Amino acid sequence: MKSTTLTKLDSITFDELIRRQRPFQAVEPVFDLSSITLITPSPIVQIAAACFALARDGRTPKVILGSEIRGYLERCGFFRVVGEWCEKEPQDEWQLALSESRRGTNPLLIELTHLRDGRELPKLLAKIVEVLQDRLKYKKNDAYDIATVVSEICQNIFDHNKNAAGFLAMQVYGKDEKRFIEIAVSDYGSGLLSTLRRNPKNGAIRTDLDAIQTAIKRGTSEHDDPTRGTGLYHLLNIAYKHKGLVQIKSGESTVRYRMDRRKGYAFPEMVIPGVHITVNLPSKEASIRA
Repeated sequence: MKSTTLTKLDSITFDELIRRQRPFQAVEPVFDLSSITLITPSPIVQIAAACFALARDGRTPKVILGSEIRGYLERCGFFRVVGEWCEKEPQDEWQLALSESRRGTNPLLIELTHLRDGRELPKLLAKIVEVLQDRLKYKKNDAYDIATVVSEICQNIFDHNKNAAGFLAMQVYGKDEKRFIEIAVSDYGSGLLSTLRRNPKNGAIRTDLDAIQTAIKRGTSEHDDPTRGTGLYHLLNIAYKHKGLVQIKSGESTVRYRMDRRKGYAFPEMVIPGVHITVNLPSKEASIRA
């Protein structure tokens, strides 16, 4: 049976791309995006983290672009970040120069950012708060709560891994009551299973799915400290409050939490190193107008 051509790459369809192209199993890994006409922050940060991990493993991945997304990826600063770790096809240096001239000018976009430590976070979080308040009509306290959780998730990259790369991107889509935001954070560290099992109290965790389902509980951490391990717990509570969507991916498992149904849906995936978190939140404009 002939498989359908992928044209949209988002948090869901990215897993299908990995199944088809198997970049982690290849000697010469390729991310063929030539058929893609739309790409969201979730796959952008995951591909960036994958390129970092593959290059660290001594392999040079190739990213093949179609004409539809070449300009957007350059606008997102994708190759400014990953250019040293991968090959790009086709080459078009003028696009890179153009993206540099526009960097930081789109109020609805956070370009792909390499999180080497926590120094980048304050300005990123400030922009997330600004967008949530001004564009999606969130109350000030709610906007700050969301930014605080994003900060905790990003800080976990450095707290739980050695020499791990973290990546963040954000984009706002739609207009008025149909507007929504996607925030995506990826790393290629140890993953939730390995991290949580460093704490003897988590010895019963056996699989990546167990690790995800345990990590969303309050106080779950590699540290024996009840004040740690609150980031994912709070993320789901916030998403429930605002009827959003959260996807958590680690190892060979993905869980998507549909907040309108207060339920998580688990999917087995090919093994992908690290932790990858995507949150989608809707505009408050619809409820304001109602």
